Amino acid sequence: DQSPIARFLEKNPDGGLHHLCFEVPDLTAAIATVKAAGIRVLGEPRIGAHGLPVVFLHPKDCGGVLMELEQTAA
Repeated sequence: DQSPIARFLEKNPDGGLHHLCFEVPDLTAAIATVKAAGIRVLGEPRIGAHGLPVVFLHPKDCGGVLMELEQTAA
């Protein structure tokens, strides 16, 4: 009930797009690439819903869309 998705649905009862997730083979390298392109990373990598490392990118740097990078499983 307190998750970011729950808050999103409260604000958008008809649903909609919350974020896009892209799988990357090397999260550390992907973070370096997006930072070099001037895209802000929101916080440090953490374990996401699938038990894999994830990081989010600032929507204002991604055309207004919240982006998630998830490292693929080994």
